[in-house]
Amino acid sequence: MCPLLSLLLLASWEVGSGQLRYSVSEEAKHGTFVGRIAQDLGLELAELVPRLFRVASKTHGDLLEVNLLNGILFVNSRIDREELCGRSAECSIHLEVFHVDVEIKDINDNPPRFSLVSTYKNYYSLVLDSALDRETVSAYELVVTARDGGSPSLWATASVSVEVADVNDNAPAFEQPEYTVFVKENNPPGCHIFTVSARDADAQENALVSYSLVERRVGDRALSSYVSVHAESGKVYALQPLDHEELELLQFQVSARDAGVPPLGSNVTLQVFVLDENDNAPALLASPAGSVNGAVSELVLLVAKVRAVDADSGYNAWLSYELQSAAVGARIPFRVGLYTGEITDSPRQHLLVLVKDHATVLVSLVEGVGVAPEVALVDVNVYLIIAVCAVSSLLVLTLLLYTALRCSATPTEAHAGVL
Repeated sequence: MCPLLSLLLLASWEVGSGQLRYSVSEEAKHGTFVGRIAQDLGLELAELVPRLFRVASKTHGDLLEVNLLNGILFVNSRIDREELCGRSAECSIHLEVFHVDVEIKDINDNPPRFSLVSTYKNYYSLVLDSALDRETVSAYELVVTARDGGSPSLWATASVSVEVADVNDNAPAFEQPEYTVFVKENNPPGCHIFTVSARDADAQENALVSYSLVERRVGDRALSSYVSVHAESGKVYALQPLDHEELELLQFQVSARDAGVPPLGSNVTLQVFVLDENDNAPALLASPAGSVNGAVSELVLLVAKVRAVDADSGYNAWLSYELQSAAVGARIPFRVGLYTGEITDSPRQHLLVLVKDHATVLVSLVEGVGVAPEVALVDVNVYLIIAVCAVSSLLVLTLLLYTALRCSATPTEAHAGVL
C-alpha cells in the first residue's frame, strides 16, 4: 500500500469511527498486551517497519509501544495510575497521532496512609469508652491500623500518643488531719515552731498550693497576733513570746488552697502546747497576825504556818521551806515542815524563812522586820509551856520513886511480889 493510501485510510477511520479506546491495569508488567492497534486502524503490517510506525504521548512518554512485526500495542514501562492521575476517577493515556486513548485501570496497590500528624494532645479527638483520670494514667501510646476495601486488603499503621489534659479535680491534702506541737514558753519573737505541708495531685497551676491562717479569736485577741504562716513554704511562726501561765494551749487551723479555677482547698488543725519554764518565783501568802494552833502532841507546839504559791506548773511549782536565823551563827531552837511550812517548837523569835521552788529560785521572808508580805511574830503562851513542863516533871519523879522502891525490896518480898 502506498503512503498516500495509508494516510487516506487513517483519515477516513478518524472521521468514521472516532477514537480507539483500550484499557490496561496499572502496574502491568513490561510486554503486557493492550490491543491490536495496526489491525484496528486498518494498517498493513508490511508498512509498519518502512514507515517506522510509533505511538507516543506528549505527556506520558513511552509508557506504551507497538510491536512492528505484529502490530500489537503493549506496555513498555511501569504505569502507576496514582502518579499519572492522582485521585481522579478517570485516567487514560492519549496517543496524539492516531487519537488512541488507553484507559489505565486501578488496582489495589496502595495501602492507606496516615497524615504526618501523629500526636493528639486533646483527648476529645478520640472516641472514649470510659472517663479518663490523668492522676491514674497521664498518657497513652496507641497503634491505629487502617485497612482498605480491596481484595486482597491492604493496611497501614500509625503510632498515636494521647496526653490527658489536667482539670482541677483534686484538693490539696495534708498527711494528717491534726498535728500536735510543743513549744517552750518565752520563745523569741518570730520563732519557727512548725511547718505544714499539703500535696495536690493535679498538675501545673492546679497543683500550686498556698497557705493561710483560718482566723479566730483567742480570748480578746486575734489569732494573727500570736502566730503567722508563710504562704508558700507553710512555715508557722510565733510572733510574740508565749506565756504558759497565760495560754497553755493554742489551737487553730491552717488552710491550703490551690491555684485552679475554681480553687479547691482543705484545712489542718494545729494544737500548740506551751511548755512551762521556771520563770516565776514563789509568792508568800499573808497569814493572820498572832495565829496559834496550840499543842499538836506532847511537848510539840505548832507555833505558825507559812504559806506560799508558785505560778509555774509541775516540778517548777513544787515548794520547800527552810529556816534560817536572823543572826549569823545563832542556834535555831525550832523546825519547819519541809513541804508544809508549819513551824513547831518555837519560842518567840525573829525568823528568816526561805521558800524554794524546784529550780531553787528563792523568796525570803523576815518576820517582824518589815519585808513584805509580813508575817507577824507569834505570841507563845508561857503559862501553857509551864503547865506542860510541870506535868512532865511529875511523870519523871514518879518513875524515879518506883525504881527506888523496887531496888530496896528484900528478895523474899520481891519473890512473893512476882508470885
